[in-house]
Amino acid sequence: MGSYGKLATRVLDTDVPVMVKILELTKGAKDPIQLGKGAVYWQPPEQALEKVKQIAWEPSTSNYGTHEGLPEPKDALKKKLSMENKLCNSSVMVTAGSNQGFLNLVLTLCDITDSVVLFAPYFFNAHMSFRMTGITNILVGPSNPKTLQPDADWLERILSETKPTPKIVSIVNPGNPSGNCIPEPLLKRISGICKKAGSWLVVDNAYEYFIYGGSEHSCIEGNHIINLFSFSKAYGMMGWRVGYVSGVSAITSPFITINKVIFIAKIEKLCFLLVSLFQGARSEYCLIYSRQHDSYFYCVILE
Repeated sequence: MGSYGKLATRVLDTDVPVMVKILELTKGAKDPIQLGKGAVYWQPPEQALEKVKQIAWEPSTSNYGTHEGLPEPKDALKKKLSMENKLCNSSVMVTAGSNQGFLNLVLTLCDITDSVVLFAPYFFNAHMSFRMTGITNILVGPSNPKTLQPDADWLERILSETKPTPKIVSIVNPGNPSGNCIPEPLLKRISGICKKAGSWLVVDNAYEYFIYGGSEHSCIEGNHIINLFSFSKAYGMMGWRVGYVSGVSAITSPFITINKVIFIAKIEKLCFLLVSLFQGARSEYCLIYSRQHDSYFYCVILE
């Protein structure tokens, strides 16, 4: 057989997400309720939808945009990061969803010979991003069986014993699928372990507004920390594919190089839509809907 009949091993060895399999199983069902899919039932804020009407007919909307993004949307995101997440010294880059942002980070930071760290239960897309880019040395650490918090003692040992040192330690806060917030002291300890070892710490904050039971969501920053955020969950914008990455400015140039190849240019007019999201009672909108959504699903699961 010629080479045209052979597919890339890195893709063939990547597991199909379980939710894709479930969707296939439910195609013949009547009005199935998806409990595993990370999608909310509400629409984006009204001001965002109105903004789309305004920009859709502007000729510049259909043109190529800059790779770096426009100042106004970036300034709005920096203001949000500073006020809500206490991230005051980080650069910001808009991405086509936080999953694409994570993949860009893997391409920016890792070679196929590197090792990386995840904690079980981990977000499947992170594992897929590693495998699809040729990284096979994926070290999966344990979590506390009662709290599902990452085991920092294991991390400290594995980073000191593994040579070369793992390139990325990836965590999700609040956890997916656990839903638990990582307490700030534990988050800082994990950060300190990574900094001492020389590993990047990548934190996925996609569910930052989905917090319950008195928990608090915390973010930290540093020269070795990269934070990922998404508009998909709290804003009901799953199909819009908009997220952003916050981190040290040293990764900006190579990250933009990856962007140039993968999706050519940022959707600049869509970035202005993001600015509209920060006008008015943004947090209240996100928090009210996320509370209703999760309460509903907890009822379904418990019943």
